Amino acid sequence: MTSGKTEEKDTIYLVPHTHYDAIWVFTKEDYFYINLMLILKEVVELLEKTDYKFLIEQTFLLEELEMRYPELFSKVAKYIKEGKIEIAGGEYLMADTMLPNGETLVREIMVGKRYVKEKFGVDVPVMWQADSFGLNAQLPQIYKKSGYKYVAFRRGTAKRKPSEFIWQGLDGTGILAHWMLLGYRAGLDLTQLAESHDKLKEVAATSHILMPSGSGVTMPQPETVEVVKAWNEKRGEVAEMKIATPGEFFEALEKEVEDLNLEVEVRKGEMYSGKYSEVFPNCCSSRMWIKQGLHDYESWLLCCERWGAISYLLSGYYPSDEFRDCWRKNLFIAFHDVVPGTGMDRGYDEARQYFGFLKTKMITLCPRILSMIIEAESEEDEGGVESGDIIVFNSLSWEVRNWIEMELNFDKGKVIAIKGLKSGEEEIDVEVIKFARYEDDSLRSAKIGFVPTVPALGYKLYRILERAPKRYRYEPNYIMIRGNTIENSFFGVEVDPATGLVDVIQGDRERICTANELVLEEETGDLYYHRQTLDIPLKTEKGEGVKYGSFRVENFWINKSPLRRVINVETNYFSLRWPYRLTEKMEPLIWRHKFLECRKKIIVYKDIPRIDFITHVEDKHPKSRLRVRFSTDIESSAYSCGSQFGVVSRPTDQWSYKPEEEWVEEPCGVFPSIGWLDYSDGKKGLTVIHRGIPENEVRDGDIYLTLLRSVLMLSSDGKTGPAIPVPNAQELKRYVFRYSIYPHEGDWREASSYKHAYEFNSDLDAVQLSDGVKLPLKRSFLKIEPESVVLSALKRAEDGDGDGDRVIMRFYETKGKETNAEITLFREPKAVKVVNLLEEDDEGVEKELKKAGERIELKMKPFEIVTLKMQL
Repeated sequence: MTSGKTEEKDTIYLVPHTHYDAIWVFTKEDYFYINLMLILKEVVELLEKTDYKFLIEQTFLLEELEMRYPELFSKVAKYIKEGKIEIAGGEYLMADTMLPNGETLVREIMVGKRYVKEKFGVDVPVMWQADSFGLNAQLPQIYKKSGYKYVAFRRGTAKRKPSEFIWQGLDGTGILAHWMLLGYRAGLDLTQLAESHDKLKEVAATSHILMPSGSGVTMPQPETVEVVKAWNEKRGEVAEMKIATPGEFFEALEKEVEDLNLEVEVRKGEMYSGKYSEVFPNCCSSRMWIKQGLHDYESWLLCCERWGAISYLLSGYYPSDEFRDCWRKNLFIAFHDVVPGTGMDRGYDEARQYFGFLKTKMITLCPRILSMIIEAESEEDEGGVESGDIIVFNSLSWEVRNWIEMELNFDKGKVIAIKGLKSGEEEIDVEVIKFARYEDDSLRSAKIGFVPTVPALGYKLYRILERAPKRYRYEPNYIMIRGNTIENSFFGVEVDPATGLVDVIQGDRERICTANELVLEEETGDLYYHRQTLDIPLKTEKGEGVKYGSFRVENFWINKSPLRRVINVETNYFSLRWPYRLTEKMEPLIWRHKFLECRKKIIVYKDIPRIDFITHVEDKHPKSRLRVRFSTDIESSAYSCGSQFGVVSRPTDQWSYKPEEEWVEEPCGVFPSIGWLDYSDGKKGLTVIHRGIPENEVRDGDIYLTLLRSVLMLSSDGKTGPAIPVPNAQELKRYVFRYSIYPHEGDWREASSYKHAYEFNSDLDAVQLSDGVKLPLKRSFLKIEPESVVLSALKRAEDGDGDGDRVIMRFYETKGKETNAEITLFREPKAVKVVNLLEEDDEGVEKELKKAGERIELKMKPFEIVTLKMQL
């Protein structure tokens, strides 16, 4: 807002609250006991006796209260309905907003808000972001389309005042926002309210001042009512104080803006600056197993849910209870102290149990759903059905050509060899990875890999060929080896057997990058921050760093098949080699103190323009950071990162940037990404794609992914939390990291980097068919054009038990351009309408739709998220 602030008497809205942590420095059970029996019980007693008010953030806690202490829950429910307790935020759990994908954030809100509406009959107009470590750039759109009118937040702003403004998302959606200058503890110390008022008044845009009075797991203060009364008696002529809720503050703020016609300042993009508050970017590499696990189960669950929706439409089968249970486990992992990995060791026992639950459930749920689809499709009495041996499913909304591996089992005497696959007139090569035979030499089992081309959100049948597939006179794609260089139609990959590193070459021998170099660095930090005293690495695979240690290649070989070349490198890091002086002319003779064991696979395909990497690491090196580096000659001051429902730009070379004024948290150069990042100069570029390895940095033309950080303390200085040892966070364990690169011309938009990232992160699924099963040769259930419009969710509607088959389809525009989108379904919808993210009718999201048979057409704004409710 501009300086239109009036000189009216201030009104201070003192908001008693407690911030609930599901886990952090206590276990889940500890926090339940503290919050339910020590805090909420006391809150209810205060509400019964005084004019007290209170804020509750998350419904996960209320669900537990309802189950364990129904009498206390009924009292809390009464005060919520009366407005003495306000639910602000109202998510199932307060998620980290930078690391989970966008769909997970939507479900946190939907599960929480539906619970609030069902149990208390009230809405939640205020999003209360008390502690998430930064806010992603699409949250204004997510919040507005989830029924929020306002957002109060603590972390990430790059501008100090005014503290009230319109926060605008990537698509232009704006929401009235308040930044908590003094955090959520502004009014915690009841003896310092005057000092807090002075500071808050200085940045406030109007005469209305929000003063949160609480902290993490903080007991209510019974004297609050008397303190406020004394304030008003002594200072009421200057500023009236009232015990209030965030909703009261925002309504008064909005009214003053409207009454005085104040101009509202607009700020755009993500809130991820450490200038005025900490956002802890290095927690993106703490306890990497949690990041990897959340990524894997988000992807798996969303793909399975899509096929569940198709199963529901074909056969009526939809395992809603199982999906509900899986989503709630996933939402717990996405909590803002769980997925960042910033809590004490015991707290993560719960996360391990939930991952175990998800694995057990999903490993049976997905095949069951696909079997239901196969059964329903085999009953279709249509022409063109064929028998096949294998069916391959594609969960993405465009046609995909990708690598897949599957296990096959055969009856004795049935199959002698697998030399190819056939679908209609198409015949493709197969790589037999391993096999076993019966005594008559027929195949008992086989693991095969191949590259099918599968329709958008659909399937394709293949039959096994026991002869070589037919060859064509001209094939545009090829793969071959010339000396130490693997060449295909997209690029060359030159291997250095001495180091195991590869140079990627395109066009007229132009080097794009040196890829997959491990960089071992000193780590003296904690779960929140990377710190190091050295200004050089401990060691890199090129040989930079401290003189004593070195990486050593132990083994190197290349596997060949018609479809790909797999470079295998086994390398170890030794902290000492001898001689360690005059190394430029003396070969090492003795190697000691092996603290890293690494096995790398570098995969170059004939038909896919990516290079995939699988890196196995057994870490025995405490107090270290391990990164993988891709060195380029590209020069640019910015790079792009995949984000929730979109793409954001980030600055390069921040590690050396020293702000002129003091920051609360100085820039360190690292940022999170969802799935991918791209560094380009407009003429050429390199997209780095990853599975659950979010922390990245671009400096001096080099791209880094952080694989792990080994730390021993939750907070080494006691400032970000208690100085608790966390031995499990030393990461002395085995890890498997999967990432990929996609060299390209132009920028990320021209190269459709997001598309290649989705294909790397969304596996094709394959099922071996029983004898006699006949299906259409191929089928697409849903296709969205252009491919820059990306499917985010396909699920049964929350009210899907009613008349008709109602499903929800959510998608978003990802190139940042106005787009005419066309959706093609497998059957004509009976009814289609645009709804909000809660699957409710909402005037704010209404949009013109053109429906013609199986097609739906609509116009989309840049980075817009659209949700359709369809009856099919």
